[in-house]
Amino acid sequence: MNTFRKGLDLLLGSVCCLMLAIMVGIACWQVISRYILDVPSTLTEEMLRFSLVWVSMLGMAFVVGKKQHISLTILLDKAPTTLRRWWEIILQIIFIAFSVWVLIIGGLRISVVSALQVSPALGISMSKIYYALPVSGVLIIIYSLLNIIESLKDKSSTTDATLHSLEKSHD
Repeated sequence: MNTFRKGLDLLLGSVCCLMLAIMVGIACWQVISRYILDVPSTLTEEMLRFSLVWVSMLGMAFVVGKKQHISLTILLDKAPTTLRRWWEIILQIIFIAFSVWVLIIGGLRISVVSALQVSPALGISMSKIYYALPVSGVLIIIYSLLNIIESLKDKSSTTDATLHSLEKSHD
């Protein structure tokens, strides 16, 4: 299971980094073509917008997998270890429900509705852009299931992490 997670992390992280590097190149070309060459590119703005959608959605899945999403932990930090572990599991179940209803079902619906709509500059079907929603939804479900399995399998992980951080703070 750990090998699968590492492979998925590597793949998703690499795709996001590559997309971000390509986006930087496209943005630089947009500035050069507009302000230096005085021949603005009509494709770059749309490419950047669509790439941002994809990199944001894939990045969201990556962050859920790393458990680095934004969360308020002020009350949870004071809770007993067992309560913390169960809260982590409940949170992952909420992620799964959100992914199914909003990202997968909603994303597929909007992809079907927009299948005949074509982007003005690139001329591609808008459904290809909206497929980022169900793809990220599936990835979030996979990561959430891995997180649940990890929480159930390693009952002492929260305690060990807390003790380790306390030991470091007293050194």
